[in-house]
Amino acid sequence: MAARGARRRPPAAPRPARRRWRWGLAALLLLFMLIWLWPSTPEPVPPPVAVPEAPPPPPVVTKPVVKKKPVPKPAPPPPTAPMSSQRALLRRAMEARAPDLRACPLPPGAPTTLGARIRVARGGATKSVALASGQRLPRELAECLRQRLLQWEFSDVGLSSDVEIFVDFALGG
Repeated sequence: MAARGARRRPPAAPRPARRRWRWGLAALLLLFMLIWLWPSTPEPVPPPVAVPEAPPPPPVVTKPVVKKKPVPKPAPPPPTAPMSSQRALLRRAMEARAPDLRACPLPPGAPTTLGARIRVARGGATKSVALASGQRLPRELAECLRQRLLQWEFSDVGLSSDVEIFVDFALGG
């Protein structure tokens, strides 16, 4: 039973205006989505720009070819002496000065022969000396030999360039 004074309501009927409004909103959303997703039309590509043609090259004018007589090159100066003959001359000059090395005192047990690599400048001055021996040379002997060899001067040989030569000397008298 119903309570006193309570009113009973009749069942409510759906409101047609509200349904239409929902369908309208859904249709509007669908329309916006279609517009948004619709493929855009491609932009027209402009036609390629025509490159103006280059002017034609000027005509080639050929001149007659005049053959010149070749100018003879001056003959090179004759070599003063080939390197091998310079070395031979230098070797003879060193052999002539070799007795000067006997002035160095020869201690007992010192080697009787000595090899030396000597570099002589173009002007004839001895630039460097490197002593080579199968045995170790005593310091006093090596210094005496090096000083004597560095004092040698070969301006009388007439070298055309610097020369390096290896010479063996006999130290024992």
